[in-house]
Parts: sequence; C-alpha cells; structure tokens
Amino acid sequence: MESRRNFLAVWPSLFVVSMGLMAFVPMLPLYIAERFGIQDPIEQRRWAGWVYGAAPLAAAVCGPFWGVLGDRIGRKPMALRAMLGIAVVTALMPMVETPLGLLLARVAQGALAGYVAPAMVLGTVDVPVERQGRALGQLQVGMALGLLAGPVVGAEVTAWFGRTAVFYVTSVSALASAAVVAVFARENLSMLRADAGRGIGFIAEARRLLGSRAVAAVLLCVFLMRLGSMMVEAFVALWVDELGPLEAVVATTTDGRSHAVDRTVALMFATYAVGQLLLTAAWGRLGDRFGPLRCLAVIAVGLGLAQALAGVWQTIDGFFVARVIAAVFAAGAMNLSYAALAKRVSADQRSLAFACVQSGMQYGMFLGPLAGTAIATLVGGLGGLFVVSGVILVVVGVAMLAARRMEA
Repeated sequence: MESRRNFLAVWPSLFVVSMGLMAFVPMLPLYIAERFGIQDPIEQRRWAGWVYGAAPLAAAVCGPFWGVLGDRIGRKPMALRAMLGIAVVTALMPMVETPLGLLLARVAQGALAGYVAPAMVLGTVDVPVERQGRALGQLQVGMALGLLAGPVVGAEVTAWFGRTAVFYVTSVSALASAAVVAVFARENLSMLRADAGRGIGFIAEARRLLGSRAVAAVLLCVFLMRLGSMMVEAFVALWVDELGPLEAVVATTTDGRSHAVDRTVALMFATYAVGQLLLTAAWGRLGDRFGPLRCLAVIAVGLGLAQALAGVWQTIDGFFVARVIAAVFAAGAMNLSYAALAKRVSADQRSLAFACVQSGMQYGMFLGPLAGTAIATLVGGLGGLFVVSGVILVVVGVAMLAARRMEA
C-alpha cells in the first residue's frame, strides 16, 4: 500500500517538474542569442553548449553524493531538496545580465537538483526486481507527459508573455511538485542502510559499487550513449532555425517566423515525449523479458541510424521524419538504463546506483554539447554533426552487447 501511495505521489511530480524544465531548456540557445545580443553563429553555439551543459555537469558531480545521502537519511528529503533548488535558482535566471551569469546559475541549478534518481527510488523501492522495468517505465510515462507538454507550454508562454516568463513557470511548477511529495509520499526508513548514523562514507560506497566490472561497464555504456545523443540535442533549435519552420506550422502561425520556429522546435521535442508516452511501457516489458541491457543495445543502434538520417536529409521535413524514428527508440533509453543497474545491485545501494546512472547521463549531457560544438566546426555544420552522432551511437550499441557477453 505504501509503495502504491508513493508511486501516486511521485508520478505527478515527475510530470510537473519535467514540464517546467522542458518549457525553457529547449529554447535556451534562442534565449541566449536574443537576451544577450549574440549574432555570430559560432558564438551562439559555443554559449549554448556551455549553458546547456553546465547544469548536467554540476548534477553529475554532485549526484552520487546525494545518492549516498539518500540511502542513509531517506529519498524523500533528497527529492524535496532537488525540487526546491530548481524552484529558487530558475526564478533567479531572468535577472542575470550576462551569458556568464546564466552559466553560473545553471551550475547552481544542477548542483542542487538531481530529482529523478531519488524520485525513481522512492516510487519503486518496494517493487520486485523482476518488475522494475515496468514500474520504472510507468514512472517515465509521467516524465514523458511533462516532456510533451513542456515545449508547447514554453512556446505559448513566450508568445504571450515573453521568454523570461517561462523561467517563472518552471519555478512555480517545481514548488507545486515539492508540495505534492511533501504531503503524500511516505518512506519506510527501515529499508535504509543500518549504518546510517556512522557518516556518509561516500568513497567507500562508490568503490563498493564500482568494484563490479558489470556495473562499471553498464555505467560507461550509459554515459557514452547519452554523450552521442546529446551532441545534437543542444542544437536542435539552431538547426530548426537554419532549416526553417515546418510549412504546416507556418500555415497556422500568424505572428511571424520567430513564433513558427519556436513551435517547430516544440514539435521536434514533443515527438520524443509522444514516443515515451506510447512506447516506454512496451520497452519496459521487453526489457523484463529479454534483458534490459540487450534492449538498450537495440535502442542505441536504432537511435544512431535515425540521427544519421537526420544529417543526411537536410530539410525540415526530413528532420521531422528522422525525429519520429528516433523517438521510437529513445522511448526506452532511460528506464532500461535504470533497470539494467537495478538487476546488478542490492536494495541498500539502489539510490547510489540510480544516482550513478543519472550522473553518467548528466556527464554525457555536459560533454555532448561541447563535443558537438567542436565537431560541428570541424565537419562544416550541424548536418555533419548529426551523422557523427549516429556513428557513435551505433558503436555504443555494439559495445553494450559486448559488455553483456563479458558479464555472461
């Protein structure tokens, strides 16, 4: 009963937080260019990469620490801490006057955040291992709905009230989520580590977890997969701006090209959200049946091929088709990453394990845009960058199969 209560508290909070963050994150490159008057495309990509990746980097560094702390004092306090951090820092972002100030705000946001890992553990800690894939998939549906609604909310709020208003929407969303978890979630403290009073012992816990070659191999593959995909995600808005908005969107937009571009960007991100909403549970069932790491390898290869097609079809219609294909595979990436680790660790280390998965993803989210900035310059533009991203993802998929065979 308690696990069901927690699930019902965590699910809407994942939706609301995801919606708030996705209301402004996809538009960050356009916000930076407009807010700080940056005209040079290379400079735009440089600042977009750094600002986009700053929060994931800080979250990746701090995430394992919060994970160990969550295993010892509780996952609910960690989830509340993260949501309040998002609310406060995001509300301050429109007040900064320079790109560097926005960069530092994103660092603070990432350091205080890290909500997904404790929320996932809080919602699934009592679920049997053989059903982890499905339970995590159901939670990710909540995130998917937020990912779907967020870009649309961001585009429409921008049209009505300006880009800065979107940051305040995110802040209010995080506060509302914290209230839901604070009131309704309950935590069984007897499932925390018995030695909770002896200190955090972060280094010892991390060594214990990473001492397993299988765990280390899975974490490395998760990092590389996110690195390959995030090389392009930070620049989707700039790529859409370069290709031009979809004609169907232009036909329904009456207030100029800029709003049509915003709506097209929202649609590109919404395809991923729709894919997660429709297919995440199915990927979870496939992971429970055939093994999450094997399914994750299939996802990496399929996603890589779709990214390569996006670089080859250098038209806005071709890009949209490639995003739809990619969405089919990306739908199961997150929950199967968590499920792959859940099968390989004990319950008393699950917060740390999930935090390490999240950190691996966050490192990829930080380094991906930076690598993307450099590679786009080397290959002559964003089209070539999509092709390189696709090749990396296919290689990662093959590496996952090799890691699985090594474990066997």
